[in-house]
Amino acid sequence: MDIWIQRRHGQKLQRQGDHRTPYQRDKARILHSAAFRRLQAKTQVLGVGMSDFYRTRLTHSLEASQIGQGIAAQLRSKYAELTEHLGMNDTLIEALCLAHDIGHPPYAINHDNSYV
Repeated sequence: MDIWIQRRHGQKLQRQGDHRTPYQRDKARILHSAAFRRLQAKTQVLGVGMSDFYRTRLTHSLEASQIGQGIAAQLRSKYAELTEHLGMNDTLIEALCLAHDIGHPPYAINHDNSYV
């Protein structure tokens, strides 16, 4: 069994006729969660100085997801013999990247000490 797909509980929470993998169900839960939608209301500031770049954390998370997919594809292409053993799954990587900012308070990323 894929080491990433093992669940801590023994229950199989899958609807009858559901064709999705556990990773696809997790990604759907993230996309449809209120916590993910709230990222739209939070600002993400990249860079400090004259060329600050502002976007919402939702946009940032979507971009992170695309970058994660690109990194995975590059690793798969460059190190095919290693990626077989890692069991990389595109949907898992996408879900992790989408969820990476959920729960962060305002100004919690890279600027923690600048407001103290």
